[in-house]
Amino acid sequence: MSSPQAQIRSNFLLNLKQSFINFWKLAIPFLLIFILLRLVEVFVVFNLHSLAYSKTQITLIGWVYDLEWAFYTLGFLLILNTILSSIYPVATRDLIKITLTLLIVLQGGLLFYFTKMLLPLGTDLYAYSLNDIFLTIKASGELNLINVFGIVFILVLVYIVLGLGKWVPMGFNSAMVLTVICYAYLLGTDLMKNAQKERPIELESNLLANKSSYFYDQSYNYFTSNDYMYFDFFLASNTSEGVLVSKDLTETEYPFLHSNNYPDVLGPYFDEFDSLPDIVFVIVEGLGKAYSGEDAYLESFTPFLDSLSDHSLYWKNGLSTTGRTFGVLTGIFGSLPFAQKGFMDQAPNLPLHHTILSLLKTNGYYVNYHIGADKNFDNVNFFLQYQQVDRILDMTSFDPDFEETPSKSGFSWGYPDKAMFENGMRKLPVSQNQPQISIFQTQTSHDPFLIPDEEKYFAMFEDYIKNELKISPSKVAEYTKYKNMYSSILYVDEAIKEFFEDYQKLPNYQNTIFIITGDHRLPEIPLATTIDRFHVPIMVFSPKLNTSKRMHGVTSHFEITPTLLSLLGNRFDLDLPSKVAWKGYVMDTSSVFQSKISNPLMRNKNQLVDYISGEYVLADNQLYRLFDNMGLEPVTDVSMKEKLQSEFETYKNSNRYATGNNRIIPDSLAVYIPKN
Repeated sequence: MSSPQAQIRSNFLLNLKQSFINFWKLAIPFLLIFILLRLVEVFVVFNLHSLAYSKTQITLIGWVYDLEWAFYTLGFLLILNTILSSIYPVATRDLIKITLTLLIVLQGGLLFYFTKMLLPLGTDLYAYSLNDIFLTIKASGELNLINVFGIVFILVLVYIVLGLGKWVPMGFNSAMVLTVICYAYLLGTDLMKNAQKERPIELESNLLANKSSYFYDQSYNYFTSNDYMYFDFFLASNTSEGVLVSKDLTETEYPFLHSNNYPDVLGPYFDEFDSLPDIVFVIVEGLGKAYSGEDAYLESFTPFLDSLSDHSLYWKNGLSTTGRTFGVLTGIFGSLPFAQKGFMDQAPNLPLHHTILSLLKTNGYYVNYHIGADKNFDNVNFFLQYQQVDRILDMTSFDPDFEETPSKSGFSWGYPDKAMFENGMRKLPVSQNQPQISIFQTQTSHDPFLIPDEEKYFAMFEDYIKNELKISPSKVAEYTKYKNMYSSILYVDEAIKEFFEDYQKLPNYQNTIFIITGDHRLPEIPLATTIDRFHVPIMVFSPKLNTSKRMHGVTSHFEITPTLLSLLGNRFDLDLPSKVAWKGYVMDTSSVFQSKISNPLMRNKNQLVDYISGEYVLADNQLYRLFDNMGLEPVTDVSMKEKLQSEFETYKNSNRYATGNNRIIPDSLAVYIPKN
C-alpha cells in the first residue's frame, strides 16, 4: 500500500501531465486559426490592392512569421500554465483559453487595419488622444452596432472553436514533441534572421510581417525605450561645400539657433510687387506626387494643377516632413523640430518659437485659416492661437446653406472642400490696405473618401482614365480598385480650379503669391518606396512671376518658410530676427537633379526612422541612394551609413533637448512673437 505522500506526489504529476496535454489541445486550434488568418489576409489584401507580388510566396513566408509569433506566445504561456496549473488547474485553463481568444481577435483587428492602408499598426496608436482615435474610427463608418455585435459574436465563436481542441487525440508524448518543436522553431527562426543579409523593401516587409508581432514589438519598444532620454549632441555647423545654406550652430543651449543669412533664391523669378503681397497657402490632403503632375508613375489625376504648373515654379522632387497630416503646419510655417510625437503634441505648453505666420503678423499681416474639419484635431487650434491667427474658420463656422460631407455612420469629418473654399471666400476680408496670409487646408481626399455627388465623380474617373489617360484595358481593374481615392483627388482638383476662378476676381489677386502642396501621399494606394509617402509636389504661382520653371532640386516643406521670408525681406523693409531656428535651408532651384538638404522625416507619430542627407536616405536603418523623381536604390556603403546615423542621432538628441527644455529660441527673441 502506497503512503499518502506518494499518492499526493503521484496525483500532482498526473495533474501536471494532464494540464500539459490540455494546454496543447487548446494550442492546436490556436495555431490552425493563425494559419487560416494568413490565408484570409492574403486573399483580402490582394483583392483590395494591386500588388506585384506572388500570393504563394507571401503566404508561405508569412506563415513562417506567423508561426514564429504563435510559438513565441505559446512558449511563454506554457511556462505560465506549468506554474499556475499545479495550484489553480481549472482557473489556469480558463485563463489560457481567454488569453488565446483575445489574441486571435486582436490579430483579426490588426489585419483589418492593415488591409485598408497596407501599414501595420504600431506606436502611432499611442500618439493620438482617445478622442482623436474615437473620431477617426467614427468617421470611417466602422463604429456601429452591427460591428460591435460582430466583434462580440467573433469572440464567442473563437472561444468555442478553441474549446473543440479537447477532442484532439493527444497523449503526454505528443505534447512533449510539440513543446520541442515550439522552442526549436523559435531558435531556428532567430538564427535565420541573424543570417539574413538583406532586408525586404518596406511594402514587402509589411506584407510578410505578423501584425500582432509588429504591434507588440513596437509597443514594447515604446514603453521601454530610452532613445530620447539623454542629451549628448555636438554642434556641427553646416559649412560643407555646395550646401544651400551654411548654418553657424554655435549656441550650445539652443542647438537649432543660427544666423538669419538665407539667400533670396526666388527673387529673380518675380517682378516688382505693388506692395507687400498677399500670400495664399493651399494644403491638399493626400496630394502625392505618385498621381499628380509630370512623371507621376500612377499617371496624374490633377488636370487643373498640372495646367497651373506650366505657369509656376514647380518642384517635382518635393518632400513633406511627415507621413501624416500632424506635421504639415509646423513643417511649412515653422520649419520646426518634431519633438517626440509631433511638435503640436506638446500643446498647450508649446516652447517659444517663430513661424512665418508670427513674424509676418508682427510686420502688419492679417492671418486667416480655413478648414472644413475640427480645428482641435491634432491640437491645430493651440498652434494657431500661439501665432495669434486673426481668423480661424473650421467646421463650426459654416453658413447654414452648406451641407456636411456625406457620412457612413452619421458622423462626418466636417464640410467638403468645395464648401470650405466657398465659405472662406465668402468671408475673406477684402482689404487693399493690409496684406494677408490665407491658409486653405483641404480634407475631403481622406479616408473614408466620401465626396458630394460621388456618382458624378465616379463617372468622371471612368471617363478620365479611358479618354484622358488612355489606360489600357488590362490595367483598368488596377485603377478601379482605388476608384474612391482617385475620384476624391479629381474632386479636390476641381475644387481648387473653382477657387482660383473666384480668387481672380479679388482686387489684390495680381499682387498675390500662391503656394500649393500636399501634406503627404495617400497610404491607401500602395507605396513604391519608403520615401514615396513623403513625395509631394510643391508649386509657387503668382501673376508677378516673370517666368515659369521646373525645379529638379530636392526641396522639403522645411524650406518654404525661410525661402519666402528671404524673398520678402530682400524686397521690403521687414523687421525680422537676426537669429532663427529653421530646420530647413532654401528651396533648391536647380534645373538638374540634386539633393543638398539634410533633414529628418517623421513617418508617423512616434516613428522617427527616416533621414535624408544629400543624395542618400536612411530608412529603418537601411541605406538608399536617391535618384530623380524620388527613386531609391539600396546601397552598401558602411562609411556613408555611419555618417547618416551620426547626423540622425545628433538631430534626435537636439530635438529632444530643444523641445523638452524650451530651447528652440531664447527669451530675447520673444519680441517677434505676437501678443494678444
